[in-house]
Amino acid sequence: MSALNGKILLIEDKLDNIPHIENMIKEAGYEVFRAAGTPQEALRMTILMLQSTIIIANDSLSNSILSTARELNKEISIIMLGTSDETLLLPSSEAGKTAYLKAPFTTSVLKAVIDFISR
Repeated sequence: MSALNGKILLIEDKLDNIPHIENMIKEAGYEVFRAAGTPQEALRMTILMLQSTIIIANDSLSNSILSTARELNKEISIIMLGTSDETLLLPSSEAGKTAYLKAPFTTSVLKAVIDFISR
């Protein structure tokens, strides 16, 4: 397993086909935990409890996740999944690394991004 602790938090809000994405992450050899993206306090508690270093979420939640990471003073890498044709604004991250994937993508592409961002 390449992720620092092997735990990846998959935020379910606004993502289509969650079971498929979860299976792709598992096929890539990682342990997956799922959580709702709101309210923010619940997200904070989930991040604290799981001690996850990588979060995969819809790109619209990136600012909320980065804000939570800054509040917790924790380095968290985020893989943002773009599911629309909206303009993408990548946040600058002092809390960790960020990567962006636009659907559709394969398991091998997702694994490569996870491996890269976990370095």
